[in-house]
Amino acid sequence: MITFKKLEDRLWSAAVILQNVFSPSDCINCFFRILLIKRLSDLYEEEVYKSDKRFFIPAISQWNYLQQITANIGKVLNEAGTAIEKYNINLKEIQGIFISYDFENISSKVSLREQDKVLSELILNLSCIKLQNSYFAEIDLLGRVFESLIAKLEDNLGKEYGGFYTPQKVTQLLVRLLELQPGMSICDPFCGLGGMLTESLKQIKHLGSKQNDLLLYGQDINQNTFSLAKINLLLHDIFDFDIRLGNTIREPQLIENGNLMLFDRLISNPPFSIRNWGDELAKFDVYGRFRYGIPPKGSGDFAFIQHILATLKNTGKAGVIVPLGVLFRGGAESEIRTRIIGSDLIEAVIGLAPNLLYGTGITTAILIFNRDKKKDRRNKILFINASNEYQKSRNQNYLRQEDVTHIITAYQAFQDEEGYAKVVALEELAANEYILNINRYVLTPKDEKDKIDIEAEIIKLRELEVQRTEAEKSMNKYLRELGIKLSD
Repeated sequence: MITFKKLEDRLWSAAVILQNVFSPSDCINCFFRILLIKRLSDLYEEEVYKSDKRFFIPAISQWNYLQQITANIGKVLNEAGTAIEKYNINLKEIQGIFISYDFENISSKVSLREQDKVLSELILNLSCIKLQNSYFAEIDLLGRVFESLIAKLEDNLGKEYGGFYTPQKVTQLLVRLLELQPGMSICDPFCGLGGMLTESLKQIKHLGSKQNDLLLYGQDINQNTFSLAKINLLLHDIFDFDIRLGNTIREPQLIENGNLMLFDRLISNPPFSIRNWGDELAKFDVYGRFRYGIPPKGSGDFAFIQHILATLKNTGKAGVIVPLGVLFRGGAESEIRTRIIGSDLIEAVIGLAPNLLYGTGITTAILIFNRDKKKDRRNKILFINASNEYQKSRNQNYLRQEDVTHIITAYQAFQDEEGYAKVVALEELAANEYILNINRYVLTPKDEKDKIDIEAEIIKLRELEVQRTEAEKSMNKYLRELGIKLSD
């Protein structure tokens, strides 16, 4: 039997073969596609005598054939991937993964001869292990290893894919906050590498349900991340999902009978403060998504939030990771925020620690939206300040299990906890101009100790500015007397 550690070590050593030659992006795109070919070939071999086979792998795509190829390996891999899609045309989950990628031209900086050498070594390395379920010591072993490999590559993900993959503990937190139930439809409209969807399924299985007890949907704008999201789910042995390619704001793809599909749960970590998100189309949006107002051209955060709200069922909930600016920015965003709060759609605002996400060190928050609040939660918002709960590391901060548990417990209790959580009525929010700054409502003991008199500090600052101006005038006078010409 293959253990997690053995499989992780084997696949990591295989990935390093590519990592030593190709860029992080090329390594990720190439490695996981070849790994999927290996997995599908081994699964097909395992299920060959079953009457209900999930897919068909033609001879030119089977691993025992690929092992024999010594030249033009990229060309052969292209043929293998194309054949898999052709012979499984009705399996939408596989479509678009291979035909969108060229194994013959992985990198313009590497010669074909060197590329053949690297691919041959990779195939030989992967041939030493069977990727069949009957060989795995535990369920979903390969999916867990995929997540581990992504985490190992985190230093490079910051540059290449950090914005498309949310660390596992943050994802676990978000999924648990949404309290999934069997039979629900789950959507991530900005799905990146698909981690929110796989984590959702893991949670429902943890509750003792079958994996087909959730309906999984997603969309992503990037061809590579769209393909990698599909690969992620397939490596988790999930063959029933619907992920589509396209710009979610400009070209929403999850449409049914001309209308946006509605979901029980939406869970997402959208791109932060994207410019040119599609404001010029918002006034004429045929789906009526921008009912709370049109966000400014330079920041798409509330465009993404309003898309999520527009695709939420009347009994649905959504969890969204946002930059802190969403909580307090003025102008059009203030008006949108005011209307959303006034509609009593926000159930909780949860402040997280800085530097938890790949690719950015900024502090973020989770917004929980609920169209079907319990009676005792209506016209109230729970604020949780978890900004000091994390494990510090050299390059990245991490949520610990106790941090996740504390946040979940506070959310479920929905009551005040000194220095950590506060239930705030909408009337108080109105008095604060609907600003959602967490520190305005929840002060930790440290905050109380260090609390400053803002007006007094501003007066001090103005006095220092006057002193600086006077000193600068005096210095300039002496310089002129010395004959030194000053620039304007």
